[in-house]
Amino acid sequence: MTRAPATMAAGAALVLLLGGCAEGQQPAPASPGDQAQQVAEHPVSTVRVGLTEWTIVTSDPEIRPGRVTLVVTNTGATEHDLDVQGRAGHWQTPVLDPGQRVTLTVRARPGETLALWCAEPGHRAQGMHTVLRATTRP
Repeated sequence: MTRAPATMAAGAALVLLLGGCAEGQQPAPASPGDQAQQVAEHPVSTVRVGLTEWTIVTSDPEIRPGRVTLVVTNTGATEHDLDVQGRAGHWQTPVLDPGQRVTLTVRARPGETLALWCAEPGHRAQGMHTVLRATTRP
């Protein structure tokens, strides 16, 4: 079975997005008081999230508990958004045009699974959903 060129291009864009583009996307250094609070809340995780037709790809399926920064990029050809649901709350991005990128900060508790999906009509049913698991791995 062969894939259409548009699908291959979208896949290539996701590979570029998730493979090593994180340089310069780390959170800014915190002041000493902020660092003490972060240690108490667990370290910050950063995960890159790519949205395309009809999938959501993350740079890592596992996150550390605490604050999680999601760098969300629409690498698709149509509008997408991202909804995240966990025990600590529900977060969502605005609707993103193709090529747009936003940052979303969420919270995860130890052992929790965060549900991620695109809320645009019909997109979740077509496969635009995934999960992130909060683990205490090093």
